[in-house]
Amino acid sequence: MKVQTKWFLYGLTGSLALALPAFAAPITVVNDSWADGGRDNGADPLDSNWWTSAASAGIEVSTGMLGMVTGTSGRGIHTVFPTQTLSNIGDSLTATYTFTTPTTIGTGQTGGFRVGLFDTLGRAGLDGDIAASTGTPNSLYGFFGTNTPGLPGYMMDMDVGTGAEDLSFRQLDPAVTATTPTGRLLGTATGFTQISPTGPDGVYTFAPNTSYTGSMTLLRISATELEISGSLGAATHSVTDVFDSTSYGMLAFWANSNVFGSVSTPGSANNGIDFTNVTITFTPVPEPGTAALLLAVSGAMLRRQRPTR
Repeated sequence: MKVQTKWFLYGLTGSLALALPAFAAPITVVNDSWADGGRDNGADPLDSNWWTSAASAGIEVSTGMLGMVTGTSGRGIHTVFPTQTLSNIGDSLTATYTFTTPTTIGTGQTGGFRVGLFDTLGRAGLDGDIAASTGTPNSLYGFFGTNTPGLPGYMMDMDVGTGAEDLSFRQLDPAVTATTPTGRLLGTATGFTQISPTGPDGVYTFAPNTSYTGSMTLLRISATELEISGSLGAATHSVTDVFDSTSYGMLAFWANSNVFGSVSTPGSANNGIDFTNVTITFTPVPEPGTAALLLAVSGAMLRRQRPTR
């Protein structure tokens, strides 16, 4: 009996210890595969609403696919999701996306394809189609002419057809100055600060009519810093940066003109990339007090019920 009690107690204590990592299980915020053929959240609470970031013709959607229509025009899309805050060291936010390239892939496009995560600052109007261009910037993204701060966040840009493709990260400077930010979200690198170093050259290529999976992760590593990491297929890269915000609620994509596709008309073949899934997950760690409490309870139970020899 004593032996059975001993193993039971050790098993119980071990279970409490093993329960601690459960706090780090990813929480799915968005998981959209457009199964309902719509670009809104529909009946599935894990779907999201998708909006154009530059031109009203930037989206086409059908069952199982959302197309980002670019071709000969630089265009982007975005979604606003419930804001996730990286409160504790170890908290992370990850966006994972799967897409298929068209028949035509451009060449010589440094940073031609982009993905970004941003703090919405609670700004009304971001959850809608937004027109923005070089000549008509939009203050929702931040524009010095209206004294509106930019949205704190990060962009990962990917080279297309350069022969030495790499992944690179930039931080948006939310400070309002005479030249930044420009009110175009991912449509320009102006207003962004390059975070060095860039990734290794030649670690991936874009091929026509091919499916790819990419990701972008923000991980809080200290009281003042984030690790920003990204992947495209087997290619990976990460950097660290002093953050301006720990709260993020918008995911955006962008492709420059002549990067993906040869036409920019919705409903046409060869007009851009087609997303088949986008997932956003938040992975928290236990509050320091919670973890300490569970460990203390576990230890107390073991001491109180330790079997006699």
